[in-house]
Amino acid sequence: MDDSQDNNSEEMLPAERRQRLIDWFDVNFAGSSQDLADRFNISVSTIRRDLDLLAKEGYLSRTHGGAVRMRQQSTYEPSTDLARRTAVEEKNAIVAEALRHINADQSILIDTGAISHLLADAIATRTDPLTVITNDLYVAHALTYKPPVKLVVPGGSNRFGAYSLLGEPGISFLNDVKCDLYFMSAQAVDFECASDTVLELVELKRAMMQAAQKTILLADSSRFNARALYRITELSEVDMIITDHGLPTKDRDKILAHGVELVCVQV
Repeated sequence: MDDSQDNNSEEMLPAERRQRLIDWFDVNFAGSSQDLADRFNISVSTIRRDLDLLAKEGYLSRTHGGAVRMRQQSTYEPSTDLARRTAVEEKNAIVAEALRHINADQSILIDTGAISHLLADAIATRTDPLTVITNDLYVAHALTYKPPVKLVVPGGSNRFGAYSLLGEPGISFLNDVKCDLYFMSAQAVDFECASDTVLELVELKRAMMQAAQKTILLADSSRFNARALYRITELSEVDMIITDHGLPTKDRDKILAHGVELVCVQV
């Protein structure tokens, strides 16, 4: 769709305008309310109403500043850069809550992903001593030369186009450690399991779960109601999920039915 098609969006029938929004999200993963209002030449209040309706109909998932399309393809994986620019306020609020569960002198596992990077940046500003084990090169870089942090990177093969280290010797190393906390990310979460798109990464996440006394899943609400190709774990095996208040009440009830502690933070 070129910009000339958008010039008369305010004069379109609402159904036609929303169809063009759907077409746009078929090509683009995420958009802010302001950018979409500019693109479609309509007011921000109008675009917000359209996004709210499309979210209720299951086409989109709303974020604080816009919307993302639902993860309809089990192999779809947004780039780390795109993920870091999506649901930014939600991710920051989730990380702030995650920090409340970290105590001095604990050993924690952090896996790979955009929200893990934000968590590492936040930990880097703290002064309490911690041991951090990670398979993510960005997390390792963020926590290098931070005197309170004892950093352990088990090693492995770098996955092209990503920050993650996969395979051996990382998995064997994890078999011999026991940590206090594991902060896990996931490409998708439905009401049976958390899942991801890369089998080798899933295997590493499972090893991290086995190495931790407590697993906390960090996932913004746009990741729910979707399933990626490979199951990481059943929800009943996760101790806590921290997400944002965008998760509908009916979906919260489904998660709580698994006996998982659920924290929905305000943005």
